[in-house]
Amino acid sequence: MNGIYLFVVLLISWIAIVYLLSPYIKRSKHFSLFGPAIMLKFVKNRGVIEGISKKFPAKAFSKVSVIVVIIAGIVALVSLIYSAYLASFIRPSQAPPVTEFLGLPGINPVIPIGYGIVALVVSVVVHEMMHGVTAKRHGLKVDSVGVLFFIVPVGAFVEPNETEMMSADPVIRRRIFAAGPGVNIIIGIILAILISTVMFSSAAPVHNGVYVQSSDPQVNPSIPAGNEIIAIGNYTGNNVTTALINSNLAPGSNVNVSLFNGKNVKQVEAVAGIVIVSTLPGYPAANVSVPSNSVLLSINHTEIRNETVLTDVLDAIPPGTTISMTVLVMPSHTVRTFNMTTTSAYRYYAQYDPSANNPAYRDYSFVGISISYMGITGYQMNELRNLIFLREFYSNPVEGFIEAIGLPFYGLNPVPVSMASMFSVPFSPLIFWGMLNTFYWFFWINILLGITNALPFAFFDGGQFFRDTLTIAGRKFRSLSNEKVVNQIMYFMSFLVFFLILWELIVPRII
Repeated sequence: MNGIYLFVVLLISWIAIVYLLSPYIKRSKHFSLFGPAIMLKFVKNRGVIEGISKKFPAKAFSKVSVIVVIIAGIVALVSLIYSAYLASFIRPSQAPPVTEFLGLPGINPVIPIGYGIVALVVSVVVHEMMHGVTAKRHGLKVDSVGVLFFIVPVGAFVEPNETEMMSADPVIRRRIFAAGPGVNIIIGIILAILISTVMFSSAAPVHNGVYVQSSDPQVNPSIPAGNEIIAIGNYTGNNVTTALINSNLAPGSNVNVSLFNGKNVKQVEAVAGIVIVSTLPGYPAANVSVPSNSVLLSINHTEIRNETVLTDVLDAIPPGTTISMTVLVMPSHTVRTFNMTTTSAYRYYAQYDPSANNPAYRDYSFVGISISYMGITGYQMNELRNLIFLREFYSNPVEGFIEAIGLPFYGLNPVPVSMASMFSVPFSPLIFWGMLNTFYWFFWINILLGITNALPFAFFDGGQFFRDTLTIAGRKFRSLSNEKVVNQIMYFMSFLVFFLILWELIVPRII
């Protein structure tokens, strides 16, 4: 069953069960409802919160958390606005599955069930525990602790006394609300530092070739995914990357390739050249039925040895010019020539990526082909090492963060066994890579849980946090001293967040 349909069935079933049981739950001392979730309460376990609050410097930590959540909330809101803007240019065929927006292991296909459930439950427990510890440290009562169920156990909760919470000074209340997302974000940062320093320095590539993430079985079946290319013809080591980007090998020629599978090196024969992975409907190559999985040999009798040559040739041809394209059709090894009239690169960007368009592109020819050298996509091993150990943070924090969060979507975490075998590690690979995957998923869940909760949305910690922040600001700024004004601002912020999320979910699928 499709993941989204399974989720809908489970959700409807859960809501129906909660509705049927609601009269009994409302009369129970140990159960209560929190929206569609069921809270199982334990009064006796409050001593755990009190014990931790006596030893943990919750007041100092909550002050730091206030700063962290202010920054995280602003970053999260700006990111949500930018993400919604980008979603406006995504075509329905390119829209990611809705299940990828759901942070539930087993429903979201990129979240592994094992690592995901453990990280989610522990992170929610720590999040709620910190709310309670901070409340207790500031002299507020904690009425109960317990387990929160939403289809499955999703974590724990701590319930400060509501009367004392609402009558507390906004400065104190803001610290309590900040402590939960604050601890998640700080844990995530600590784990990112641990992964990118200690664990990074403990793993090194056995060879400095290119890891094959995917390959075209029709063009080069001898190079399966999960292997490392350590030589292509005379290109070896770091120069393998040069071969894939700026090769001087004759297109369509057979070349010797050395592959490393994590244990042994073997020699195979493969076809050199740029492979046309696919053609874009409505554009020149597709209009004349240039076959996918074919090797590009020449354009107007100019041999196309690499992407640089291809770009230079097309840029020198005015759009609207009729050209000849010769390809080697695979796997039949048949040479065919196609005549087509080029269009402009400007037209492509106007349709698919307006934000990256440039008036200069009106003068560059475009034929609408997606390419990869030898039909291979992959990573240079040192680049791969930097990615999976989160080192990109240090060279470009913004891009590094996006890449770190995106690793599961690229198939880079949990780290595939074939990929892990390309590295030497100081102790048992099973334990080392298990530790890395565990640390990574605790980083991933904590960071996203913390940042999401920092959003100024009514049902998140950030909603009450920013409400109290405005109330505190009202002590200095008269315009914010009116509670009605504060409420209106928070209603608007909640609506904005809700609207942006809906926009990102719906617009790419209907436009």
